[in-house]
Amino acid sequence: MMKSVKERLQQIDDGLVTEFEAADAEDLSYDFFKNLASLSVLTLGGVLTLSESVFVDRVEPWMMFLTGGFIAAAGLLALQCQAEIVQLSRGKKPPSNFLRFGHRLAPGLFGGGIGGFLAMLGTGYLL
Repeated sequence: MMKSVKERLQQIDDGLVTEFEAADAEDLSYDFFKNLASLSVLTLGGVLTLSESVFVDRVEPWMMFLTGGFIAAAGLLALQCQAEIVQLSRGKKPPSNFLRFGHRLAPGLFGGGIGGFLAMLGTGYLL
């Protein structure tokens, strides 16, 4: 039988359980966007490095800009969503639908960029 997240955290540290139970949607969304922004920067660096070194013969410049643009847009949208959460938590801005929009679009852009890059590499091998 699989243990729940709470039971697994209790085996590690009881402080983690308290922190896990105290987390609300705002905290989790902020962490999600923070991690997505960091991952976008890291992935963009990897895509550009691979495109200009190992796969330089297989990658057309317009393809690299397209896939890099998707990944960069995901990172920028994640940063904007982080700023939105901070403004909401400080009471400086009324709630809007932007976060719900960003929660769906940012991972889609990120996945589209990575998927496009992998598809671009795959077609380079096939053609």
